[in-house]
Amino acid sequence: MAEITFFHYIHKDTVLHRMDGRLKLICLLLLSLSASFASKLEHYLVLLFVVIFALLIAKLPIKALLKDIKFFGIIILIVIVVDAFNIPGDPIPYFPVTSISTKGLITGLRFAGRLTIIILVCAVITGTTSLMTLRNVVEWFLRPIPFVPEVRIATMISLTFTLIPVIFDNLAEMMYAQKARCVELRKNPIERINFIVFPLLSQTLRKADEIVYAMEARCYSEVRTRAVFKTNKIDWLLLAICISVFLFVIL
Repeated sequence: MAEITFFHYIHKDTVLHRMDGRLKLICLLLLSLSASFASKLEHYLVLLFVVIFALLIAKLPIKALLKDIKFFGIIILIVIVVDAFNIPGDPIPYFPVTSISTKGLITGLRFAGRLTIIILVCAVITGTTSLMTLRNVVEWFLRPIPFVPEVRIATMISLTFTLIPVIFDNLAEMMYAQKARCVELRKNPIERINFIVFPLLSQTLRKADEIVYAMEARCYSEVRTRAVFKTNKIDWLLLAICISVFLFVIL
């Protein structure tokens, strides 16, 4: 069976796994915003260094994560090609295709860098944070907001992150199974897509129904004991590093 590392919680005993979930979510927002505002090469290098450092601290399988980026490679490649052809600018010197502009290519590469960093940051957070902790953190942040069903929203977000790795696992399993049956040899690309999209959608809906039935069988209720969070000096140090990176990018 194919295994996907992205968006899976990997149990380890590391600093990031023990980090307070509230501060960890703030770090996710800070690094994601930093990647969105990054415009210079040194910004991308600093962010990439921080992400790789976090992967090493969390003891996550870097090779497997980089291999799983291929699922986002098509989106990144499409954006790079569209920007290279549509954004006006000077053509690339000595390049045979004159309709590709240097400015468009640089814009596409910047988007690719931002998206890659954001994906890796999300992989670090989901790989070091259990779904129960994530649900409790979201509920804690939404609790002070009036007229907001924080428990319901937190449960919906938790279920979303439960289904995301299931979708990726099913997709990888289908691709390997169809490759073994030589489906990729079919010349009609629409037919090849149909062999993946409809079975994947069917399995995802079936899994969602199973989760709903399981919650009903266990008498799920929104009334529960509130989680207790604890922080330490290392947690605040990691948060300070993320704040410094964010200030470095925007300033």
